[in-house]
Formats: sequence, C-alpha cells, structure tokens
Amino acid sequence: MRKKDVYKLRYLPSFDTDLAEAENYLYEFSPPAADRLSQALNEQVANLIKYPFMFPIYSNYFGDKKYRMMPLPYQFLCFYIVNENTKTINMYRVLHSAKDISKIL
Repeated sequence: MRKKDVYKLRYLPSFDTDLAEAENYLYEFSPPAADRLSQALNEQVANLIKYPFMFPIYSNYFGDKKYRMMPLPYQFLCFYIVNENTKTINMYRVLHSAKDISKIL
C-alpha cells in the first residue's frame, strides 16, 4: 500500500493578520465563537495536509494563481494555493464572505 503524501503548510503574513482580525472581531461579541473559528480551522488543516485538493478552486480568474477556498464558520473563507512540486500548501487569506474577495486577492 502506497503511503499518502503529507504536504507542508506555509502561513503567509496576510493569513496571520486576517485570522487575528477575525478572531478579535468574533471575541468582542462571543469568546466561544472565536474559539470555534480557531478549532474549525485546526480541524480543517489536519485534513488539508493529507488531502490538499479537497476544496474547490475559487471561481474568479487570477491568472496562474489557483486559489482554493476552504469554508469556515461564521461565513469566513480561507484561501490557499497548493504547490505540487514542493508539496507545500501556501495559506494566503482568511476573509469574510461579505467582503469583495476578488479585489482583495
């Protein structure tokens, strides 16, 4: 039986900033909601490193960049790009779905 590849994660500064802003915003209204967002992200990432193509490519066109979109609680979306050559998942952004995502990415 062939061993499944496990991809490395690389968190970009924009991802860290977005996540902190999302958690802080949720924490103001409900600390458990902020915890839920973090927990859901950790659970999704645990699967993502084994199955990086499990989420769809974001439908808007960004040239060579093929952002994938992972849903999170409270209408947040995580955007990442898989590099098959280096077996790396580059985590780019965590954005609320109400934002103009096309302009931000």
